[in-house]
Parts: sequence; structure tokens; C-alpha cells
Amino acid sequence: MRAGPLSSPKIVKLLNAQYVNLWVLLREFPELQAGAKGAAAAALATKLQEHFVYPVDTLILTPGLEFIQHLPMNEFIRSNLPSRERRSRYFTWLKSSLNNGESGLTPLRAQRRDAHPI
Repeated sequence: MRAGPLSSPKIVKLLNAQYVNLWVLLREFPELQAGAKGAAAAALATKLQEHFVYPVDTLILTPGLEFIQHLPMNEFIRSNLPSRERRSRYFTWLKSSLNNGESGLTPLRAQRRDAHPI
């Protein structure tokens, strides 16, 4: 991600302006869900795990923890799209979440014949 979409100042600016960005390791879900960091963290971890696609996923939730959309990052990074196109699609995907995921984009999986079901 750092060498791809997150190398774009435009994307970083959008992320910092419109989103609360966090990183949660899969192995931390059980502890967080058990309430180790409080009820709010437990609710967030539970919601993230409901929609998580292994091994790396990007999820967008509303402030009320309603799921908007996700982008399985391994699939996205492995796509045959040029780096500039991946950055453009990621930016469009982020912007679409501000409209509750209505981007009009065709999911990458539907574009690739060799894609594996999640």
C-alpha cells in the first residue's frame, strides 16, 4: 500500500481529511472483542471481523459502525492494473464511500478471469 495508493499525496490528504485511519492485526481481534480496550473497541473489532477478508482488507464504516464497503487489498494489489490506475481506482473507491459506496465501479474480481472467489 505504501508503494501504491498511499504514495499519492492526493489519497493521503483525502484519508486524513475524511477518515479515521487505523490498523488492526487479525491476531488482536479476540482480545479487542473481549473488551480489553473497552466497549467501543470491542464493538469496532466485532464489526470489522464480520466483514474482514483474509489476509488484508480495507474496510469503510460509518461513525455509527455501519458497514459501507471493503476492498480486499491482496486482490487489489495483485491486479494487472498499472500503478497509476490502481491509485486512481483507490481514490475513486474512497470518494465513493462518502456517498455510501455508490461508485459505479466494476469490482476488480469481475474484471479478472483468474480471480478466486472470496
